[in-house]
Amino acid sequence: MDKKKCIVCDSYKFKPIYSDRLLKCGNCSFVTANIDTNRQVLRTPYTENYFKGEAYHDYLSIKVSRQINFKHKLNLIYKKVNKKEIKSVLEIGCAYGFFAELFTEEFGKSSTYTGIDIVKEAIDYGVNELGQNLVYGNYLDYVSDKRYTDVFMWDVIEHLREPDKFIKKISNECVEGGRLYIYTQDINAIVPKIRGSKWRNIHTSDHIQYFSNKTIKILLEKYGFTVFDISYPSVYRNVKQSYYYLFMLNKRYSKIIKFIFDLIPENLTLPVNTYDNMLVMARKLSQ
Repeated sequence: MDKKKCIVCDSYKFKPIYSDRLLKCGNCSFVTANIDTNRQVLRTPYTENYFKGEAYHDYLSIKVSRQINFKHKLNLIYKKVNKKEIKSVLEIGCAYGFFAELFTEEFGKSSTYTGIDIVKEAIDYGVNELGQNLVYGNYLDYVSDKRYTDVFMWDVIEHLREPDKFIKKISNECVEGGRLYIYTQDINAIVPKIRGSKWRNIHTSDHIQYFSNKTIKILLEKYGFTVFDISYPSVYRNVKQSYYYLFMLNKRYSKIIKFIFDLIPENLTLPVNTYDNMLVMARKLSQ
């Protein structure tokens, strides 16, 4: 096996776990996908299909539940951050612009917002249908003279091949005292420890990085951030999407399964908390 360097602690002490599907750093315990044995990670780009059948049955249909969750997370953020200090915002991985719409409706002209994503169809929808300021492209290639007070990454960092480069660039573009919010899974939580290789978030076709509350702190500190809060908020699940994920995605299913799926209302949502999804809030330190 070629030597792989840990993006968190820079060691080369990786060992395979879960039948070589993942690699775990023997120094800091950071976990990443074993790309040598999961070449699909390298060859499967994110396209519109990701939001329409590959990961979601129809992303547009779960807009209500997504915005409920965004609002819930914002309310948690407001308990730690003065809302009036949020002035210049960047969202990395904005998808169809659901957070953008919620954010701009709440803040109006008191704050500026920019979203960026690599799925052109999603960007086109957010721009043309929702009227949001969204940019098509890879954030690592995005050039702007803006300096951000707040950067949001919702369910993004686990998908990135080089999350360390993203954090470094964000750090360079944040104002002193600026904030970074990351929502991702915690592989060191109780549920993944119990479930092991059967944990629902281990699917290496699109999840590449598996952070814990310890390793995300180390990575952020490496690039000039300090974590000031980590919480485990409830998730308002779209029942139809959850059913699709559990019983239909990448599975052969019966007509009965499909019949039940069709009966579930599109906007039915229920709060669930398995305490393995973390909201990380970090502040840019002075240099």
